[in-house]
Amino acid sequence: MSPGSPSQVIPFPLSAKLFAFDKDDGTLVALSSPAEAASHCKAVDVQDGYWIFFSDDGSPLLARFEPQDPDDDTALGPGPYTLERAMSGLWLQERLSRVTKVSGCGLATVADLEETLKVNRSKRLPPATPRR
Repeated sequence: MSPGSPSQVIPFPLSAKLFAFDKDDGTLVALSSPAEAASHCKAVDVQDGYWIFFSDDGSPLLARFEPQDPDDDTALGPGPYTLERAMSGLWLQERLSRVTKVSGCGLATVADLEETLKVNRSKRLPPATPRR
């Protein structure tokens, strides 16, 4: 296997629906659902900016927190969050140099991740119209 080549034949379609990037240690986790993201990435850590999220094609996702009841003294930390497409921000492809470790959904290397992002991105691009 040549350097930088995918470590395995990537099975398509992959089950990764989104990616969570730990800005603290450079770990990127491929996740199969937003529910898995919520269970893997604590809301307080997301709110503090330790985790950032990307869709399967590498586009940035924004964590939106459900409002807490200001009269509820038992509520500690932020409430649950949902992920939605961000209007701006760096794509995962622009952050690959910061990724130190890749895991989840059959991905093991940055090369695997790059190949997956290329394939997923190509699925979203509209077909080119022929010039006349």
